[in-house]
Amino acid sequence: MIDLLNMTRAGLADYCLSQAHPAVHANQLFRHTYKRMSDSPWHGGFIPQRLAEAMKQSFEIKLPVISEQHKSAYDQSVKFLLSLTDGGKVESVLMPEKKRLTLCISSQVGCAQGCVFCHTGRMGLLRNLSAGEIVSQVYLANAWIAEHPGWLETVQLPAKSRVSNIVFMGMGEPLDNVDGVVSAIKILIDPFGFALGLAHISVSTAGHLDGINAIFEQLPSVRLALSVHSVDDVKRSKIMPINRRWPLITVLDRLREQQRLGAKGILLQYTMIRGVNDSEHDAHMLAEAIAGLDAKINLIPLNEVSASRLTCPDAVTIQSFRDVLHQKGIRVMVRYSKGQDIAAACGQLVVKAQ
Repeated sequence: MIDLLNMTRAGLADYCLSQAHPAVHANQLFRHTYKRMSDSPWHGGFIPQRLAEAMKQSFEIKLPVISEQHKSAYDQSVKFLLSLTDGGKVESVLMPEKKRLTLCISSQVGCAQGCVFCHTGRMGLLRNLSAGEIVSQVYLANAWIAEHPGWLETVQLPAKSRVSNIVFMGMGEPLDNVDGVVSAIKILIDPFGFALGLAHISVSTAGHLDGINAIFEQLPSVRLALSVHSVDDVKRSKIMPINRRWPLITVLDRLREQQRLGAKGILLQYTMIRGVNDSEHDAHMLAEAIAGLDAKINLIPLNEVSASRLTCPDAVTIQSFRDVLHQKGIRVMVRYSKGQDIAAACGQLVVKAQ
């Protein structure tokens, strides 16, 4: 059986044509799947009976199960532990913000990159998620929101609010799974699907240059969030092994090239680690390295985990670092992660080995 959530509308249109039916039926099927959240969208009499019978025999919707949910007492963020159909587990985090709901989603079960400050990397990479497994995280979050109107009232958002922003910043390196991520994004932005604007989706990467080239080829205007964490080549290679394969300077040059082709501003993420990358000298080096790049920098104080000896700088150090960048005319803000009390913050997502 084919998981319908793996299908883009173009792919579903091709299927309709293969069954000797007009491609336009894919529009209604998509609408019933993602807007009406039907688990059997071929029912209802809006497509020819022969097509409905063929789909019933060939398709199903494979949804993970929310096996655990944890709500932050500080900011009302909700972390979901999802059990996949093969027994694998991933996490996603629903974050209420002023006038929007952001969902942080995973793209892999585990991660192969091994960044020293990230708890997910301790799992290693178990496998990529399919497009359907990525999309299902949004599907389930919207279903949960609809079933918990009191939560929307608590976070002071309108009763019919649904996920409005997506960040691929959960478990995994998204650009290690370009095919799955791109297909998922096409469903997320499809007007008959979730109908999200591409500008409301950010894809994080540790600097996977092959993946950057591949995703820009298919989605030239996609918004990337590059994890930097140090611009010193030796130091960055120690904390982010991916730098040994694709040095940061090469990745930044590629992003400059894409901006010359019309890409929008890049988000740079910089996790601040005490005694590692938090000096004013580090800040000056960062400013020099990103010269000529239209970028905004999020400084993220390290979210500590018990398995690591790395710690977060004090507030004075963080502010001094931020001031160096601000004085050089760089857009910069200190961003404290949501869900820290439920281990849902950046770098904290991890599940037990499968």
